[in-house]
Amino acid sequence: MFSMKSTKSLKLGLVGIVATLVTLLLVVAFLPPLLRSLVEYDVCDSVTTSAQTRAWMIQERETELRALMKGIATPTPHGPEFQNFSIFIGVFSTASKVERRNIIRLAYGIQHTNIANVSIRFVIGTPKGEEERLQLGLESLHYGDLLILDMEENMNKGKTWKYFSTVAIMGVHFDYVMKVDDDSYVRIHNLAASLAEQPRVDLYYGYVLPCENQNAYMNYIAGMGYILSWDLVQWIHESPIVRKRIGGYSEDRMTGDWLDAGNKALNRVNMKPMFYDHPAYKGRDRCSHELNPETILIHQLKSTALWLHVLRYFEGAHVTALSTPLRP
Repeated sequence: MFSMKSTKSLKLGLVGIVATLVTLLLVVAFLPPLLRSLVEYDVCDSVTTSAQTRAWMIQERETELRALMKGIATPTPHGPEFQNFSIFIGVFSTASKVERRNIIRLAYGIQHTNIANVSIRFVIGTPKGEEERLQLGLESLHYGDLLILDMEENMNKGKTWKYFSTVAIMGVHFDYVMKVDDDSYVRIHNLAASLAEQPRVDLYYGYVLPCENQNAYMNYIAGMGYILSWDLVQWIHESPIVRKRIGGYSEDRMTGDWLDAGNKALNRVNMKPMFYDHPAYKGRDRCSHELNPETILIHQLKSTALWLHVLRYFEGAHVTALSTPLRP
């Protein structure tokens, strides 16, 4: 038989449980609009930000805030498999390369990693004429993965500078920013696992030229794909050293020259042999070997057939069953 003291304790316990449930219900009800309002206030306070850019930035910030709230509620495990950092990958493309972009969307859409938050965008110059504007507008509405630069399309006349400068002022912080060619295939999980062990500042990371060179401090990094830490991206946007020379010769060499002139990128990482040319490539400065699971980047995929060869190697086991015809 319960005593009065026990009954009183039971009542107090029930009151506490009810109060906790009410609090949880309030959090569930009001957290999404609260997050939305915080994000919109933070992102949309600039009159110079386009509606399309604001929408993308809002989506990114909501993801960050939700991850933050999840981290508050749940203890974060330690170790490289649970690193909390972000990578922005800008795939350099041109308006006409619709088929290549669709192949790349497939290649990256089936990859995933729990090591880092990865954002991938196609980087394209200002469209020429009504037809290109319509085409890119439709792509952007459907996929939402284009970053249109306020600069005419080019290869070595400032596009790389404009890309880094644009990312620097988008209002979203990324730990690392990658510039990659559209004939390069990146293994996202392997890249994230490698970067988890790298410095977060003053980092210049990729394939150092030429093929036989293993010293990251003796030359510049090839334009097939290279990564800069966030502080270097901001420096490129702000530095008068960079603005004196934003074009005129190969963009990868120019990036290396900027960093040398500013005494930047004290942490330089050469990722050979995980960065390499496709084994079928026979051109100048060839540096290739057979495909292997440790790959981070494969270059010189200049045809759909080569892309499919690479995807068959890395993803074939995952997709074969899904493409098998149904039989009655």
